[in-house]
Parts: sequence; C-alpha cells; structure tokens
Amino acid sequence: MARTRTSGFHAISWIETHCVFTKGDFIGLPFRLLPWQKRLLLELFTTRDDGLRRYRWAYVSVPKKNGKTELAAALALYLLIGAGDSAPWIVCAAASDDQADLVFGAAKTMCEMSPTLSLITTRYESEITVPTIPGARLQRVAAVAGTNDGPNLSAVICDELHEWTGTRGENVWNVLTNGVINRRQSLVFQITTAGYDRDTVCGRQYDKAKAIIEGTLDDPAFLAYVVEADPRADPRDRVTWEAANPSAGVTTFWDRYVEQLAQKPENVVRRYFLNQWTEAEEAWLPLGAWEACRAPQVDLDPTLPVHVGIDASRTHDASAVVISQRLPNGRTVQRARIWENPYPVGDPRHDEWRMDLTTIENACLDVFDAYQAGALKAPDAKDWEDPLPGPAFYYDPWRFDRSAEVLRGKGLNMVEVPQTDARLAPACMAYFDLIVGRRIAHDGDPVLARHIASAVRKDVSDRAWRLTKRVKGKHIDGAIAGAMSGYFAQQANPVVLRSVYEDRGLAYT
Repeated sequence: MARTRTSGFHAISWIETHCVFTKGDFIGLPFRLLPWQKRLLLELFTTRDDGLRRYRWAYVSVPKKNGKTELAAALALYLLIGAGDSAPWIVCAAASDDQADLVFGAAKTMCEMSPTLSLITTRYESEITVPTIPGARLQRVAAVAGTNDGPNLSAVICDELHEWTGTRGENVWNVLTNGVINRRQSLVFQITTAGYDRDTVCGRQYDKAKAIIEGTLDDPAFLAYVVEADPRADPRDRVTWEAANPSAGVTTFWDRYVEQLAQKPENVVRRYFLNQWTEAEEAWLPLGAWEACRAPQVDLDPTLPVHVGIDASRTHDASAVVISQRLPNGRTVQRARIWENPYPVGDPRHDEWRMDLTTIENACLDVFDAYQAGALKAPDAKDWEDPLPGPAFYYDPWRFDRSAEVLRGKGLNMVEVPQTDARLAPACMAYFDLIVGRRIAHDGDPVLARHIASAVRKDVSDRAWRLTKRVKGKHIDGAIAGAMSGYFAQQANPVVLRSVYEDRGLAYT
C-alpha cells in the first residue's frame, strides 16, 4: 500500500513551536495540539503526486468548547508565515464583526504573546502583515454583502458557518470563495457547530460533507470532518457526550455539560454541545420527549375507533394525514402519511408544483375502509363535539372543503376544524401533554419526526399557545395533523368509548 504524503507534520511542528494559547487556563503557554487536531492537520495537508496540496475545501464541524477557534487561528498563521505560499493573503471571515474577531483576535494575540511571531509580524486593528514576506497579510472580514469583491485570496477561514444565513451570508460566501480561484494551492477552511436551517450555505456544505463521509459522493478536493452525536443516542448518557466531543476532559467537561443540560432547551443542547442539526431554532418539546414515545411494536387496532387529522396544501407546502387511536389504557397510537413538495425552495419547479388532492382523498378512503369495524359496533353520535368513535376526519375547510364534500358524499364523517387560535391552541397544548407524558406511541417515522421538530411555540394569550413554523420552507403539517387527531382521540365521549371497548372485552381507563 502506498504511503500517504503529507506536509501536516511540518504544520504541526510549526504551530507547536511558534503559537501559544490565548485564553483560559493555558493562556501564554505553548500551543499543544490534541490528537484529533493533529489527525485533522495531517489529513488537511495531504499532498498529491505533483506536490500540491490535495484539499482545497474543508468542512470541520465539532461542538462548542472543543478548541476549533484557536486551531483556526493557528492554522491561519501557519498559512500566512509557515506554509511557504507566495504572497499569502488570508481572510478570517464570519457573520458579524464580533464573530470575525474571534479567530482574527486569537491570531493577533498569538502574534503579540509569541516570542518569535511578535518579532516578525506587524499587527493592526483588522490586519496582520509580515514585512519580510512580500504581500503577506491576514485580514478580518465580516460577512457584509458588497465587500471584498474580486480578491485574489490564498485562503479563507469561515468561522461559525451556520450563522451565514440569508442573502447576505450567501453573497459574501460566494464572493470570498470565488476569490481563491486563481491560486493553485488555495484553501477554503470552514469551521462551525451544527445549525438548524439546511437551506443555507452551511446546510448544503454539511450535506455534502456527510455524503462524502458516507461514501455516496466522491470529491477528492473536499475534506469532510464532522463529529456529532448519534441522533438515536441518549443525550443524558456520558458516552453520548464523549463521542461527540473530541476534546472531552481537556477543554470541555462532563459536569459543565450536565449543567447546560439542566438549564438549556433541547435544541440548544443538541446543536451546540452534541453538534446535531435540528429542524428549528427553538424547541417546543423537552429534550428527547418525542423519541421517548417511540414504540413501533404498538400498532393500530382495526377493531377500535380512530380519529384522523388532515392538514392539506394545494401548492407549495406539505400535506399530512395522521391517524390517532386511543387505546383502552389511555395511550394514543399515531401513524402518519405525509406528502412534501419534492423541489427545494429556490428551484423554479418548487413554485410550479401542485399537490393532487385526490391522493389525500384516497388515503382517507383507505382509512375509512380499514377501520369500519370500530365504527359499525359503536353507538350513534350526532355532532363533532361528541364524535363517532371512528373513523372521524378533522380538516381545515380553507384548503380541503371541496374534497371534504366529496368524501362526505361517500359516507365519511368529515368534521370542520378551522385552524384558528381558538381551535388549535387547545389541541396543541393537549398534544404537548400527551407527548411529555409518554402517552403517544409512534413508529419512529423520520418525516413525522422532522415535522414535529420543525414546529415552534407561538403564544396567543397569557395562558394559551399553538404551534407554528418560523423558517420558510420547513414543514409542520404532520405536527398540526397529529395535534388535531391526538386531541380529538382523547376528547371523544368516554361513555361512548367505554361502551365500544368493553363490548370487546377491554378495560377502559
């Protein structure tokens, strides 16, 4: 087997000889790279047969407090001074001036505190130069659209890429990364913790990195390094934390993590301390609550009543049909069918796509046919407040009125539930209680889980709230349909339900 060539050993030696730590307990001491940092540098500086560096792009994602900012600062100085590049022009870029100052500020402090670097560098407010190396400069740049058009850069350090959002972040990322095209040994080095919006620069770079790691994409010039917790792992388990934090026990500590776990919302813990991508910036459920309700072995019973929530869309959004069935023990089984726009936001086909509502109508007819046993043996009921044990279908008339009339004509019990605050708030709040109390049993459907995670809480009064979405392009239709059907499954007349269950020899609680 051929031996891999790398100049990473030189980079490691240079950094540990000339750089120092700039904060914490180690401030002023010589920089000592951790094992994961050494392995990363050895891979990053792999060379090709022609002697040039293999990687021109790198995506490096680890949780907070693992030392990635200091590493990026040391790397920037090595590329400026130690790598031997001609007229090196390095940019430390971030979404804001304050963020850009983290990497640049660390590099500047290293130069000021290092016995060797302090002698050969000149430090300014937003630039570091090396008088003995013609053209050498390290600059701080904030991601503000319209700046730094057309630079001839040798390296771009993009810090906390998940914060490069919106048109501004996209534009500046394009400008800066376009600036390295004229260099034979350029590098775009992107460091970040996980984000929550995959329709961003960071989300697309993460998806590419994961595809490379999983072997479904080949890009020899792109280095993918992602350390994240398994989404199925228990976030309260020390093994989970250690697996996601390569600097565990050195720069980040278990007892501090436990404090964060107790004080922070689920999405914050998952994103920043386990490096897991989430579907929303804020969470409406406690940490692990939805996953704790996973029970694929508990299935729907065709002889018992069901309640069906329908959240339909004709154009750009998703549509969902969620079946809920209250078991005699009080637990509610849920199963979902969800249809999403197959084209991403920004693709011209996204706005042209239309949902065929007959697909949803047919799904409802399938439920009606499959669960007639639960309805045929049930006592009669006459209005939606005392609904039939099943099947009962709850829908928003604004999008589904015509289809509801068609289904009603075929014998289905169609119940109008306009998605007003007055109607949805009780359903969403009850759904929260069901999930937190582990009285929902779902099969782990990843699409439904994504819709649940994409929803955020919106207060509609001092005492009431409902679910909504905050990010364009995210889908919460499964969560809304699940809340409606789960709520009505629990609200059904207990006298009626008791009669149905006891008729089948089941104890009602």
